[in-house]
Amino acid sequence: MSASKPIILTAIPVAFGADGEVSVEANTAILRKCAQSGVDGAFVLGTTGEFPSLSEDERRALTRLSLDVLEDKRVVVHVGASSLYEVERLIAQARAEGAREVAAITPYFLPSTDEALKHFYGRISEISDGLGVFVYIFTARTGVTVSPELMAELARLPNIIGVKISGESLERVGEYRKLLPEDFLVLTGSDREIGRLGQVGADGVISGIASVYPEPFVAMAEAVAAGVTDRAGLQDDVDATVDGLLGDIERLKTGLRLQGIPAGNARMAVGKPDAPTMALLESLNARFGRPAG
Repeated sequence: MSASKPIILTAIPVAFGADGEVSVEANTAILRKCAQSGVDGAFVLGTTGEFPSLSEDERRALTRLSLDVLEDKRVVVHVGASSLYEVERLIAQARAEGAREVAAITPYFLPSTDEALKHFYGRISEISDGLGVFVYIFTARTGVTVSPELMAELARLPNIIGVKISGESLERVGEYRKLLPEDFLVLTGSDREIGRLGQVGADGVISGIASVYPEPFVAMAEAVAAGVTDRAGLQDDVDATVDGLLGDIERLKTGLRLQGIPAGNARMAVGKPDAPTMALLESLNARFGRPAG
């Protein structure tokens, strides 16, 4: 029996030149790869996009570029920031550039409370008429927890249409799903689980790995939709790409460079691959890489 096809949104890395500046040419190439890959769309300017390192003007330019290149795809523009003041400005900016859907990570660095989070997303809801908004939960990165019960309250706010949950087990994602409306979108950052989402009623994945090697994820989504039950080989391919790239910014960019896309290096202070890791990435690319074209 067939099941709903899992949604795949690619978490897009941002390419920088040797001088650290945003590279329009390289970012266009990354976005074109996404456009041609068979995924449903993209999640831009998120964690994989190193959003804390980007200026407001850079986020505007990259929003415009993403919407232009991915004109036929679903594009969720991340407008998250540590302060509501910044988020309000970024929402206005995304709307002005033509975005239809946005996402906002919880506040981060300083501790927060449930009441503060209700105010934060309540205000986002108020100013987001005409936009669909995703709440973005990533406790391991932000230090801020949104319980399934609190998420159920936030889901009742106008304009809040979905949630992205990163860094949590599939079982934990299922705890959120049980308390949320049936038509509320539940997406996980755990792209390894794309073939098992139906077990908990989740709708799709947001995958940084798919920015480099989308084919295993597209193949798995199609197999799920077709009702294929023997998916062990497809899962092996998904696992290989996830285990090799780990969602690590420098590994992702290395994978893109090995396919001829000048993705540059991370702007943020993350370690570069050592020699054994490079050998692993070259082996992975020999298996899954597709020359840019």
